[in-house]
Amino acid sequence: MDKILSVSIASYNVEKFLDQTLESCLVPEIMDKLEVIIVNDGSKDGTADVAKKYTEMAPGTFVLIDKENGGYGSTVNAGIKAATGKYFRLLDGDDWFDKDGLREFIGILEQADEDMIITRFRRVFEADGHTEERDEGENIPFVTGTFDQLPDNSWFTMHAITYRTALLKESNISITEHCFYTDQEYDLLPLRWVNTIRIAPVTVYCYRIGRGEQSVSIPGLEKHYNEQTIVLKKLYGVYSDVHKKQTVKDNYIYKYFVKRTRFQIRTYLVISKSEQHKQELVDFMNYLKAEQPDIYRDLIRQSKFVKLLVWSRFSAYGMLHGIMLKKYRY
Repeated sequence: MDKILSVSIASYNVEKFLDQTLESCLVPEIMDKLEVIIVNDGSKDGTADVAKKYTEMAPGTFVLIDKENGGYGSTVNAGIKAATGKYFRLLDGDDWFDKDGLREFIGILEQADEDMIITRFRRVFEADGHTEERDEGENIPFVTGTFDQLPDNSWFTMHAITYRTALLKESNISITEHCFYTDQEYDLLPLRWVNTIRIAPVTVYCYRIGRGEQSVSIPGLEKHYNEQTIVLKKLYGVYSDVHKKQTVKDNYIYKYFVKRTRFQIRTYLVISKSEQHKQELVDFMNYLKAEQPDIYRDLIRQSKFVKLLVWSRFSAYGMLHGIMLKKYRY
C-alpha cells in the first residue's frame, strides 16, 4: 500500500526521549499508511539503538537514516529526500504525537489533495506538566481554500504544518545546515508554491517545552542566538519584495518577518547582559534600519520595547534586559 504520511524525525542525542516519540507512532490501524523516517544526526548517545529497535519491530513503517552531524536543517533535507508518502511533516525527537489525533489525521490525508494542511497541536510544559492547546486555524472561515482567502491574522508554525510531499521535492526545498532555528525556513520557503490549504481540526503534535537543551530555552538562546540572525537574513533575501504587500501571501510573510525579528531583538535582551551582546544588538538594529527599513519602522511603531531602545539610543538596554528576563516564557 502507498504511504499516506511521511514523518521526518530529527534525532540528535535524544535517547531518553525517543522511545516516547516512536511509540506514539505505533498505531496498528494506520501502520501500513505511515512512514516514520528517523534521521540520526550523528548522535553520541544511544539514539541509534532506540531507533533500530523500532525498525526491527515494524520495518515496513520505521526507517533509520544514520548520518554525520549536520544540524537540524540537514535532517529535514534528508527526510524530504527519503520520503515516499503523499504528505510530509516534521516531528522532533523529543516530542510526540497524540495517537488518536494521528489516527484521525491519516484518514483526513487520505481524502486530501491540498498543498498545505494545518492541524492543532499541544504544548506540554516540563516544569509542572500543564498543557496548552493551540489552534492556528481557529479563525479561518473555511475547511479548504486558497492562500489568498486567509484572514489577515493567520500564523502557522511547523508544529501545525504538513506539506504535500511532491511540492517539497519538485521545488527543491533546501534548509540551511549546521544552523539552529531553521524550522522557520520550513515554515516559509515552501510558501512560494503553496496555493491550496486545508484546515484539519485535530490535535496531532505534542510539543515539549522546558527542556534546558532546547534552542528556545535561555541556555539554548545563549548558545545559538546569532544563528537566528543568519536564518532571518536568508529569508529576507528570498522574499525581498514582500514589503510591497501586493498579495495576501506577501502580507502573511511580511508579518511573519516582523514577529520573528521582534523575537530576535527580545533574544538579545534575554541572553546575558554584556557589552558584546549590546553591541551585537546595536549592529542588528543598524542592519535593519539600512537593509530592512519597513520592518524597522513597523517594529518601532508596534513594539514599546523596540521603540524605547531606539529612542534611548540603547541606554535602556540594561533596564530592558532585566524586564525581559523576568517576562520571558516560551
